[in-house]
Amino acid sequence: MNLFPLVLSSPSGGGKTAIKNLLLKSDIFGFSITATTRPKREDEVNGRDYFFLSDIDFDKMVENNEFIEWANVHNYRYGTPKKSVMGLMEKGKIPIMTIDVVGAMNIKKIIPESLLIFVIPPKPSMLIERLKNRGEAESEIEIRMKTALKEINFAYKFDYIVINNDLQDCVNDIVSIVKSELKKTSRNLGLLDDFKSKMEKSPDGGPK
Repeated sequence: MNLFPLVLSSPSGGGKTAIKNLLLKSDIFGFSITATTRPKREDEVNGRDYFFLSDIDFDKMVENNEFIEWANVHNYRYGTPKKSVMGLMEKGKIPIMTIDVVGAMNIKKIIPESLLIFVIPPKPSMLIERLKNRGEAESEIEIRMKTALKEINFAYKFDYIVINNDLQDCVNDIVSIVKSELKKTSRNLGLLDDFKSKMEKSPDGGPK
């Protein structure tokens, strides 16, 4: 199977974490854990949701070239560890990355076969509502909404746009996209070449 990273991006409050958690119930997916310098939220677990690092430890990983990409987002740094992505693909799983749009663009450059999906709610006001429900301060919401406007400009470069109105419907849409992508001709050239080679060696289709 020709595997590829699945990159999920959305404005803050778009629901990518909840989507990721449902996708991980399928054996085909694995979560590529992002490293970050931002503080851990109350419901988050280090090594499950993110690798929460000090600035010094993050700097060390940058110096050791341990990230596929990293970027500054909302005044903190986020990076995609190489070990996390490659380890999952070696196990036969599609790595899910929940990263910002700049990181997504960098991943696409480095791993062109990556599948980029941008998730948005039906209307912008739902972003504010979800951020408030999450307990974000008004000042933080303002920062995140300004960032969201910039992120939309990057969304035009993504492979797919999925609307997150009903969470399960959104997840079903993403699973359908992934299944279709797995069957794309461009992702299965090796399979076709192998099939063709066997036919050329045995024109009647039987074993030789």
